[in-house]
Amino acid sequence: MFELPPFRKCPKCKKERFGTLSVDDNTVTKRCADCRYSHDEILPHVDKRVVYLDQFAVSELYKTKEGKRRLGAPSATFWQRCYELADLAYKRQQVIFPASNLHSDETIVWHSPSELRLAHEMFSGETFFDRTDEIATNQEWEFAEAYIRGSGPPTLTFNVDDILSGDRNDWLPVYHISVDSDYSIFAPGLRRDRSVAETSLKSLAEGWAKNRPTFDQILKHELSSYGSAMREALRDQVAKTQEAMASDDPSSVLELRFGLMNRYRQLAAMFVHRGVPPQDAFNEVSKFLDWPGNQEQPAHKIFAYLIAALGWRVSSGQSPNIGAGILNDFTAIATYAPFVDAMFVDRQCASLLQQGRLRSELSFKARIFSMSNQQEFLDYLKQLGDSATDEVRQLANELYGAER
Repeated sequence: MFELPPFRKCPKCKKERFGTLSVDDNTVTKRCADCRYSHDEILPHVDKRVVYLDQFAVSELYKTKEGKRRLGAPSATFWQRCYELADLAYKRQQVIFPASNLHSDETIVWHSPSELRLAHEMFSGETFFDRTDEIATNQEWEFAEAYIRGSGPPTLTFNVDDILSGDRNDWLPVYHISVDSDYSIFAPGLRRDRSVAETSLKSLAEGWAKNRPTFDQILKHELSSYGSAMREALRDQVAKTQEAMASDDPSSVLELRFGLMNRYRQLAAMFVHRGVPPQDAFNEVSKFLDWPGNQEQPAHKIFAYLIAALGWRVSSGQSPNIGAGILNDFTAIATYAPFVDAMFVDRQCASLLQQGRLRSELSFKARIFSMSNQQEFLDYLKQLGDSATDEVRQLANELYGAER
């Protein structure tokens, strides 16, 4: 009853009842639905591309798949074709679209979070990105090691498998198990965080519009603010923790985030391990945070350039979209662009990355797509699907119903 078609002749009983029982890693288990004879068959090696989809793209693909896009909605043809090509390339084992903590946070405040989460899981290839703050912390640690050694900023490597949980090149299972957890209790806190972030960003934009700083002035400020920004965020987290602990509201305690405090405790412990006296550790950490070499930390540097590009547009009299969501977009680009093969991001973010200084002074692996170059993205997805070998195409059609 668990064997899936298509069926072929069983090696033992010779009946046409030999179907697929399961797929695990690079092995498919075949079993006869009649005599129960089974054996494993090795699947060919694949090398999947990794593509980051922003939350907008995820939700549009979900609505397309489920037939929930409203009648007459814009870009319907694009999203239908995008889903078809992405699904085919995915089933042919040529690409995965891992989930991110940035998706998780935005999904919690969406109107149908469990459905959207499942839709993204079905495109993830059973993988998900490490948390963006963990990736940034790992970069920070490598720079701290260089600082302690007294050397210059280190040269980092960007292997996408280092930031993925799950094996990128595993063949897709034929069954997907999902745990329908309810995270709605965290939604109010996330909405408050977004509201505060949006207010702060709009205040910053007002300053840009009033003072008319140049791109270089904004960039210099952003790059040099690594230490001050981290200390301010840490103070804010400590204050929120103390406030929550003193309150009688259990939900405020549940919403607490201790990541930043733990991050700097661990950083101080690393300094002690490298020979710094315990009583001097936090002071040395503070000095490290102000080290000019931190301006080369990839996540920090890319984010700073994006902020500078946005600020320059406001300073020049333009009126870009200023919302809390753009900070998530900036974080995604700054974190994942050095690692992944491609990203589909917000149209405004893609435009910022095309500004002269960003185009010439930032280097990263990812190809950037958005609604501004729709056909290029469709061509890219088609190229991925077409790159599968004949053997992989045949197996993908047999195991997952991918059209040949």
